[in-house]
Amino acid sequence: MKSRNPLVLLAASLALGILELPAQQAPAGTKPPEDDRVLLSSFEVSSTKDRGYTSNNSATGFKTNETLLKIPQAVTVVTRDLIEDMGYVDSSNILQFAGVSNFFAGESFAMRGTRIGYPLLDEMPDGVPYLDNVNLDSYTVLRGPVSTLYLNASLGGTVLTTSKRPLNKAQYVVTTRMNQHGTYRAEVDVTGPVGKLGDIAVGYRLVTAHQAGDNFFKNVSDDRTVFHPTLQFAYKNTVVRVAFDYQHLLHIPNANNFITPTGKLYTGAGRDQAYFVKGTMEDFHRRGYRMVAIQKLGENWDLKVAATRWWFSRLGSVVFPAGGVNWPNQTVTFTARRNDQKADFSVALVDLNGKYQIGKISTSTAVGASYSDEVGKSRFWSSASFGSKTVPIANPQLDLLRAPLTSEYVAPANPGSQGTTYRGQGYVQQTVDILPDRLTAVVGFTRSKIKINNITNLATRPPATVTKGDEMLHRYGLVLNLTKDMVVYGMESTNFSPTSARDVNLNILPSIEGKGREAGIKTAFLDGRISSTLSFFNLALTNQSFFAGVRPDGISYFAPIGSTTQKGYDFDLAFTPVPGLQFVATYYNGKVRDQAGNKVANSYSGDISLVGRYEFQSDSLKGLMLGAGFSRISGRLVSIGAYNTGVVGQSPLIEMEPGNLLNLFGTYRINSHWTVRGNIDNLLDEAYALGAQNAYFVDPSPPRTVSLSVIYRF
Repeated sequence: MKSRNPLVLLAASLALGILELPAQQAPAGTKPPEDDRVLLSSFEVSSTKDRGYTSNNSATGFKTNETLLKIPQAVTVVTRDLIEDMGYVDSSNILQFAGVSNFFAGESFAMRGTRIGYPLLDEMPDGVPYLDNVNLDSYTVLRGPVSTLYLNASLGGTVLTTSKRPLNKAQYVVTTRMNQHGTYRAEVDVTGPVGKLGDIAVGYRLVTAHQAGDNFFKNVSDDRTVFHPTLQFAYKNTVVRVAFDYQHLLHIPNANNFITPTGKLYTGAGRDQAYFVKGTMEDFHRRGYRMVAIQKLGENWDLKVAATRWWFSRLGSVVFPAGGVNWPNQTVTFTARRNDQKADFSVALVDLNGKYQIGKISTSTAVGASYSDEVGKSRFWSSASFGSKTVPIANPQLDLLRAPLTSEYVAPANPGSQGTTYRGQGYVQQTVDILPDRLTAVVGFTRSKIKINNITNLATRPPATVTKGDEMLHRYGLVLNLTKDMVVYGMESTNFSPTSARDVNLNILPSIEGKGREAGIKTAFLDGRISSTLSFFNLALTNQSFFAGVRPDGISYFAPIGSTTQKGYDFDLAFTPVPGLQFVATYYNGKVRDQAGNKVANSYSGDISLVGRYEFQSDSLKGLMLGAGFSRISGRLVSIGAYNTGVVGQSPLIEMEPGNLLNLFGTYRINSHWTVRGNIDNLLDEAYALGAQNAYFVDPSPPRTVSLSVIYRF
């Protein structure tokens, strides 16, 4: 892979800018934890651990250093407490409790009815399909368009992930976990100050995890080795952090289950049948370096410089139902493919923000630039020796099949393709209190440039097909305070993105352009104990497509559907009625339609979630906390692709039957050192499609699962 230095890329950036992730507020009735920031900068935020669940009107905003009540957009922060209470290590499983649907189980999401891009790690693009969240402190869910502020953001919304950082005081935590299926996991999280090098204070954090054991589903593994060290150097008004990331996963490369013509998850071969043959697990590696420097320039001005360089590779022999499902014959047809994908990303950004007065008018400025250089290689080789295997769906006997070894594949005339994407943007955003404590305006402009060089054959390396775009994006918003605790807002924002997606004939699809409008109401009553956001939105995108299948040569392709619109409303609520009791809830209702008014594949029309917990306050039950979480996603549509339903005039889309996910959890802190936690996932034991790319690439829901964790703090 070609060498790239993020610091050199950073020097090529043309403007300055800002980022700020939301800080947190302790639940009412509790004492806020000690501030663990090393620098009182708008870029420095406290850890969300031990601060309860989020209230999305209790924190400072992104890129503006304004309270969330003054930001004309819906924002939800998912804290480390909620992540640990739910016990999931995949982002899609956590975010379903924050109003975010999953496209497939991993790092792929949908919001406001349609799929969005991969999350951003510490504000920088991180297009990795699978990760372990052990090193994440929080998720920030931004609903609606933010392309003017964040590189590679989607019109429907974006998820920002915030990594764990060194703390001011020593903390040593070891967590062990096991469930009844035989999966076991160990985590270590140690942090604290190291000492001083002259006047430079040195701190560290090391987060690591290992997971292995048995899985409920046949022929499936989910083994993980994770390693994240971070060093921190603080000198007066400067903080510098350097981090290394390593993750190795041995896991499923895609989903192989399917649904019935009526949309139910098929379980006729047994609930534990995931339709994987032996030897089809995939080796996934992700390595990377991150650097961030924060400089406080003055009382109200802050500068941030960040860069990352990361790689991922995924290699495996995949046997999957590319031949589709024949429902009348009750068969499913498998083919084999060698998956060999690599990505090499270099990203840099620089941000500056400040607050100041113009006469009696309070105002703030955020300016910045970001750049990414992204190389992706795909080598998908079909197996002539494996050929096509058709098996009965009720008794597939997949233990009798074996995936070819990766060394047994023969390179075809076209061994693969390569795409190189260059993204760059510079932005300026101004926030002005037009009427003090009454009316605030937000105006931002971004110059965005994207260029994609695509080589279709790595053997002959023909001249690259070049796709590029250059657009001026905007973001306008107004926030009107009805009272000090209630505001109404309106916002319009644009985005665009050339795409490397291809149709069935391998023609590159046109660039996407979009415009989003929304209006809403935000509240923060009773000092934040009742926080909510109600948003009404209308999002329009051109040149849309959806994953339609896999060609005989193993190349995935997309089906163009023209323009789409997303209309609807969503609502979130954080409520702390009494000390120790807190709830967070989300609701979405909307529709996604193409230019002819038809329903759209990979869209959904509704979701609802609710998470609550109660921490007992009495001395006799001190240390005991009980909680529950519920999630339901409805109206999800998938394309039938190569699925013969046996119905004449069958619609090209199937609506999947929704599942009702109910989880219970409880924690008991025995003393200052020992804590035990129990989780019951899928209490109702429902079988449903957890995620789906089409009718026969479906992630099945695991059954009722009981797990026990033991946590030791030194």
